[in-house]
Amino acid sequence: MRLALILLVSSMSLASCANWGSIVTAERSSQLINSSYSAVDHLIAKQSGGAYVAPGRKVLVATIVDLNRLNRSSPFGRLVAEQLTSRLAQLGIGVSELKLRGNLYVSERQGELLLSREVKEIVATHNADAVLVGTYADAGTAVYITLKLVRASDAAIISAYNYAIGKVGTIPILLKDDR
Repeated sequence: MRLALILLVSSMSLASCANWGSIVTAERSSQLINSSYSAVDHLIAKQSGGAYVAPGRKVLVATIVDLNRLNRSSPFGRLVAEQLTSRLAQLGIGVSELKLRGNLYVSERQGELLLSREVKEIVATHNADAVLVGTYADAGTAVYITLKLVRASDAAIISAYNYAIGKVGTIPILLKDDR
């Protein structure tokens, strides 16, 4: 009886280890994670006007918002922001998250997205060099994402990157607005 109990516990432990390995493998091969990490790498490499984002500098990362409702996001937008934050931290860049209740942007009329006064105050408080902002648009079979690195001192765009990911796996679930 005691031997049977030991064997049962051992087999359960091995089974949970096997599942953990598949979770780690799935995370490493995730299209969303890979796309988010590649986006940060591109943003860092393609900066104009100086290296505002580099090790030793500080970036605020905003939640990625729905292009059609700039004051709203979804689990998708929050997850992408978390992944962008993780990649910046991996690269040795100081990161703070920017989670706002109100609008991140003002003046949408002419297609220009400017940082709101609230964001400017937060940037000054955190002594940030840049803000990483972005939008996503659900286009049926794909999600289009636009990211911009904005210089904190004058709100100039110093780098931008656009990409799309297929709406496969858990992406449709993450896009559901939960607010």
